[in-house]
Amino acid sequence: MMDQPNHLVIFASASVLLGGELLLKEAEVWRTVINQFRSACGERDYKLVTSADASDGALLDIDAIADLFEHNKLEAKVYHSRTNFSRTRVVAPNPATAVGWTGDVYMDEVGRIENLKDVFEAVIPIIESNPKFELLMATTPPPDDKHYSFEMFQAPSREWKHSARGNWYLSPSNIDVHRVDAWDGQLANVNYYHPKTRAPITPDEHRALAFDKVAWDRNHAVQFIQGGTAAVSLADLARAMEIGKTDCAAFSTSERVFL
Repeated sequence: MMDQPNHLVIFASASVLLGGELLLKEAEVWRTVINQFRSACGERDYKLVTSADASDGALLDIDAIADLFEHNKLEAKVYHSRTNFSRTRVVAPNPATAVGWTGDVYMDEVGRIENLKDVFEAVIPIIESNPKFELLMATTPPPDDKHYSFEMFQAPSREWKHSARGNWYLSPSNIDVHRVDAWDGQLANVNYYHPKTRAPITPDEHRALAFDKVAWDRNHAVQFIQGGTAAVSLADLARAMEIGKTDCAAFSTSERVFL
């Protein structure tokens, strides 16, 4: 925003609450920037006045600055002149409005965006129209393998060499993906803590404590797990097997035998 006049930065959030967190992070950055500018101005007998100043001239706290953003339609502006400005906006991932996102686009938890395919279809021609535009997406693997992000970002089947820098791979959709799992995080000094003792524990110890191992493998081990929404319920399948066990034949695809 400070580097490019008339530039738009879109944060497309799958959750209003997550959008609020983005604003808080942005407020922290701007508070640091403004304080540094103010310090530099003071050394030259200049004075910097902002809309985030309190009545006594001091800069508002982080929550108050974030509140300013919220009451400004989740938008922040940086003016390069009286008529030229760049801005950030926090929006819902809506394909109907995505056609107007002419700038950088950052999307969080895309694996939870129900209409991701439509949003991506609307955004990608805009991103490709200008070499300065960036599209960054972040997510864990989706809980349902029918979700569009499953086929977009599915990782190749191989043993990953754990690194504090994570690993890069080219996805089936020809997108560069930065993969960071729990063991990579451990090497980067990102720790897990025991739920009761609060002592640091390893990723393997954390998984052993997890009630839902499949969810852990998806969210922490970054595994793309086949499964998700079934066309037939487990109860119906069990009932059909019970009714037909004396009259029907089953074929095992793994053992290649009739049962």
